[in-house]
Amino acid sequence: MILFFLFLSIEARIDSLENAFAQDRQIEILVELSKCYLATGEYRKSMELFKKNERHFVKDIDKARLLYESATVFLFAGEIVKAHDTYLSLINRYAKFDIANDAAERLYLIEAARDDTVQLKRLLNLVRLFETAQFEAVADSAKGMLKTAVGAYAYYYMALTYNAMGNLPLALGTLLELNKEYPEHRIFEAILFQSDMYASLDKKKEAREILEDVIVREPNSIYALKARQRLKMLDENSGTN
Repeated sequence: MILFFLFLSIEARIDSLENAFAQDRQIEILVELSKCYLATGEYRKSMELFKKNERHFVKDIDKARLLYESATVFLFAGEIVKAHDTYLSLINRYAKFDIANDAAERLYLIEAARDDTVQLKRLLNLVRLFETAQFEAVADSAKGMLKTAVGAYAYYYMALTYNAMGNLPLALGTLLELNKEYPEHRIFEAILFQSDMYASLDKKKEAREILEDVIVREPNSIYALKARQRLKMLDENSGTN
């Protein structure tokens, strides 16, 4: 019965978004409409949606976003090679935009389980559930993946989910558990996320230590750049130079 009402809710949202996009062709509306299709596993509709409407977007940043979202549909549909190639095309063509870093993160995610197709599919479904805001399902699915080859990512997406649900202490606790169970993990977004959690809980010393460690470990990476930006924000919020 719950699934029935969820389906009705999504169908109503699809109708609303289709009407909104017909009146105002904003890329954010298009992306939200695609997420509704992804939530119900209608990957072909998402693919057709982007292909049909790509001519409406001429700005480079919008083209980059369309590539990213198209690659994500391929990813969730299990078309890994197409997803990989599309993410890579985005990086090569639009490296100046932040979304290229997101595409690189997706390539790292694919790499994490490339030798285990079963676990990769489970991980991709977990990401799909998170990105379509099916948070209860994320938590349930992730718990069964914590001891697998993609366990580190399962912890990470559990933490993101708890944060999205407003439970910051549980999100931070999950990140700490991730570090305990997988001390050598290289999910730097999870590390930066942990610093954000500390900062939001007014534990600025701990946040700073994490950020400084990222800069030492990956001095020439995008993660070091993000860490420096966060350090600057901590200083500004603390009223220091």
